[in-house]
Amino acid sequence: MWQIKKSVLINAMSAAKNYYPDEFMCFLGGDRKTKTINEIVLVPTENTKNSASINELTIPFDETIVGTLHSHPNENNTPSNADKKFFRKYTLNIILGYPYDLTNASFYDENAKIPQVEIIED
Repeated sequence: MWQIKKSVLINAMSAAKNYYPDEFMCFLGGDRKTKTINEIVLVPTENTKNSASINELTIPFDETIVGTLHSHPNENNTPSNADKKFFRKYTLNIILGYPYDLTNASFYDENAKIPQVEIIED
């Protein structure tokens, strides 16, 4: 089971609110052995109301990057076909649906299946 620090989600939700009505995107940094997410990793992105995209050449080579997080500027936090394709590269993926609170965070694995994830206090 994966664990994610609550502060990581709170920080990502704050960023998503700042980007609204555009999508927000970042990466998740953590420890694969303990399956713990402990940071967001920001990289340059292009953001619109309908998508957030990244030039994959800007992704740092960093073994602690284990997943992705992006927002949807509506309440629908199910993955699109493009999301599912992107998820294949990462172990844990999160979609934050508007209004960006803990009840609107959905978790997906690399196959767009719902994994067990526990939100932990810092």
